[in-house]
Amino acid sequence: MSDKIHDRSRRRFLRMGLAGAATVSAAGIFINGKAFASEDRVSESEPTAEALHYKHDVADVDHPDYSEGEVCQNCQLYTNPNGDWGPCAAFGGRLVAANGWCTAWVGR
Repeated sequence: MSDKIHDRSRRRFLRMGLAGAATVSAAGIFINGKAFASEDRVSESEPTAEALHYKHDVADVDHPDYSEGEVCQNCQLYTNPNGDWGPCAAFGGRLVAANGWCTAWVGR
């Protein structure tokens, strides 16, 4: 009889431990996603950004490939057309400014 009680207690302990570990992991992902979102923004001074002539604001663009109206927000590589910053496939999903531009721009 005591073996049955011991087995139930052990199972309960293991279930609670697994549930707790899953909760802590999920909370960590949520917190990290929110806390470090600004760190995932592409800097204009990064080598890839410089190679693609990326600018956060089209007003700063001085490149012969740039045409009026081209911004990250209306590029096929930008996947968040409703936000100020969004993921860009040219930068591995890192965040670029909606009003930015680079030479990888592709019209929708």
